[in-house]
Amino acid sequence: MVRKDPFESIIDRKEKYIDFTTSLDWISLNMLRWEFRLPKIDLSIGFNLSFNFLLDFYLAIDLHFPFDEFDFEMPNFVLDWQPIPKAYYGKTKYNQGVYDPPEILWKDLARFIWNMRYQTTEKSIPAYKKVSQALKNYLEAHKEILSKKGVSSGYIDAMLETLMKVEGKILNCSYVGFTVVGVAKVMKPIQRRRYKMALGKMRYTDDFKTERTIYTKFPYETLVNYARVNYARVIPKEKEYKEKHLRPLSQNLAKRIKEFKMRASKTPITKGLDVEVRPEIREITKHIPPPKHTLYQRVFFLQKRDKMKWEGGKHQARLQNIIEHVKPILNKYGVHGNFRLGYIAFAKEYVYMHYKPHKKHKQWKRLLTEDDLILKYKRMGCDEQILREIISTVNKFKTVVDIEASQK
Repeated sequence: MVRKDPFESIIDRKEKYIDFTTSLDWISLNMLRWEFRLPKIDLSIGFNLSFNFLLDFYLAIDLHFPFDEFDFEMPNFVLDWQPIPKAYYGKTKYNQGVYDPPEILWKDLARFIWNMRYQTTEKSIPAYKKVSQALKNYLEAHKEILSKKGVSSGYIDAMLETLMKVEGKILNCSYVGFTVVGVAKVMKPIQRRRYKMALGKMRYTDDFKTERTIYTKFPYETLVNYARVNYARVIPKEKEYKEKHLRPLSQNLAKRIKEFKMRASKTPITKGLDVEVRPEIREITKHIPPPKHTLYQRVFFLQKRDKMKWEGGKHQARLQNIIEHVKPILNKYGVHGNFRLGYIAFAKEYVYMHYKPHKKHKQWKRLLTEDDLILKYKRMGCDEQILREIISTVNKFKTVVDIEASQK
């Protein structure tokens, strides 16, 4: 681990970090750490892919998201239902089509709801990240932003309800072919009328805290008292549903998880190892089975070393410079303690508001405006006058970042 000197310059500290992380000794040591962490890495892969897969499926089936608008395309499988067509003014009959939002793409909405998942649910362990009023205020602020872009308030509510529904199914329910081992809980079986079902749980959006019991049987189903008119579907008969729909979906999900784990962890050895064993240990080693997997060293840092040094150092220096420009404003208005962090976060988010990040779930923020961001932080308790003064002070940084974004 790199020891930090509090009086060291940002650039020097960044350069030492790059030198350390790209050294061959560090790579060898880090591979051992990586192998030790593989169980947690595999758990995270299974959790994230399963959550994303089921969420996209619900968004497509219930909320009419086009299949080709997801970052990870849904598989082709037999469907007996007809997708809701795009509506056109003067042509489409009432209640037989869906209109595109005027200022936002379906892909933006899909990325928005996935970004909200990072606020509602822990990404790698089955624990709630935020609950109750704090989370509700955060989501309400973003809901208002989307509403101003022309997205129906009721439609946004349906998206958030879907997010909570999928969260409940991933964390508190277990289904054959769709269960994340080590995360999902075993459900209590129950006989309801003529059907064998199980009791699961999900949070609801009235307070994002209270768990409600649900009767469930399948990973996708229409829940009574939770379904919205025109935003739910009746599933086929059980046997047909399992064979024609759930089986191919679970097989595709298992394939995705397996391929991801292979890329991130151990790679199977498909050919025998032709290794000469020293005579003095031949008797001992002949009883040791040959390895079935290998863990390749992640040497990609070596190729990216100079780019990492420049890009990372540039952004670290810029972010620190932003903080130094904001501090005098906060001092002038007497902002103290943890309240300062909100304004600093605002300044950073404002400067990088239209910078295209490599994480796709953050790219929906390209739609944000200056007023959208002020609204968000006002809801968090920040003063609008201070926010606007911060904008005037750091605006030159944003101009440079926007130019860089346009050149990417």
